[in-house]
Amino acid sequence: MRRYFIHILIFVFMICLGSNNLLCSQTTSEKRTKEKISTEKKTENVTWYKHDEGLVKAKKEKKHIMVNFYTKWCGWCKRMDRYTFGNEDVRNVLNESYVAIKVNAQSGEKVWVDGKEITERQVAAMYRVRAHPVTWFLKPSGERIAPRRGYAGAEEFLYILNWVKDDLYEKISFNEFVKQEQEKKKSK
Repeated sequence: MRRYFIHILIFVFMICLGSNNLLCSQTTSEKRTKEKISTEKKTENVTWYKHDEGLVKAKKEKKHIMVNFYTKWCGWCKRMDRYTFGNEDVRNVLNESYVAIKVNAQSGEKVWVDGKEITERQVAAMYRVRAHPVTWFLKPSGERIAPRRGYAGAEEFLYILNWVKDDLYEKISFNEFVKQEQEKKKSK
């Protein structure tokens, strides 16, 4: 009798656990759908270019380049799209002073690099992207400056954008720049 009771408890527990997972997966998919919709709305004002097109445009216009490597499944990438690139101040700086490039690090879509047609996945490998998101900053010539690995919120990202666009990375460290900017804000 005791074994029978234990089996029933285990069976009921498994049913409850399965029901809970089903509810969780429905909630998660609803959140994903809402997130996708809001991400599209939030980032619609950032002008994104393919890797090869962006490099040509940046050289021509003498603008710095920001290359954002992402994947479709990456939660932090989606969060960065929504909260960082969706921030009005970030969008304004990107559109005015940068050529913004978005590369799906797992895509087979073709782009031209150095006269060869390669995939976006291969572009990510060239930049040694192993985790996502990763944002690389480049000079207008395409020469690499430095990457920002992982998620960066809008406030931090604005500091980075301003530090790079004004070529301050050649004069002072990023930490010194942030400290100076924060002191300016306090004195106002």
